[in-house]
Amino acid sequence: MQRMKEAGVDERSRVLMTTLLGAIAGGVGGWLYMTENGRRVRDQIEPKLDDFVNELTRMRGTVEKARGAASEGWRSLSDMAGGSQTRWSA
Repeated sequence: MQRMKEAGVDERSRVLMTTLLGAIAGGVGGWLYMTENGRRVRDQIEPKLDDFVNELTRMRGTVEKARGAASEGWRSLSDMAGGSQTRWSA
């Protein structure tokens, strides 16, 4: 019985928190797209977000290249040792 009450409180708390976060996100979105000050803030933020996304894309490419090099190195080492097992897969 006590456990059911705790579960109900947890569920209500989650619903309340989700509703509150949704209202805040909606308010911020409305402010950014419906006001002049919001437009100015968007104009300042958008180039920085674009730079951030471009940097993440470059980093992803670097990680993929490193993964491929590590895999190739492991294969070469395995071949030199005479083993046919590969430990990493690219």
